[in-house]
Amino acid sequence: MGLRKKDNEGEESRTVDFGRQECNPPFADNSVKTSKYSWISFFPLAIREQFRRNGNIYFACVGILMFVGYYSPWFYSSVNPWTTLGPLAVVVSVSLAQEGYTDARRHVS
Repeated sequence: MGLRKKDNEGEESRTVDFGRQECNPPFADNSVKTSKYSWISFFPLAIREQFRRNGNIYFACVGILMFVGYYSPWFYSSVNPWTTLGPLAVVVSVSLAQEGYTDARRHVS
């Protein structure tokens, strides 16, 4: 911040003070964050990213219908629902592990 004062001839002059803490605001942090997730937001955001794919949504819906048919008296399902939900869980888990690994590498660099 500067101070303005009048000279003897009526012209304004300006005094600029450097290095005074009360005059200079603190600097912003200039660090760059390239990671996509934080530790808290990883699981919800990564799951949402996985279920944006139509294949994962389809197999999840089919697995839920098979689960309801197998364990309830509403309709009959002769196939165990874990034959659909198991491979879906493996595929989503591997994709989450890959996403977490790449984000951790991105965070380090």
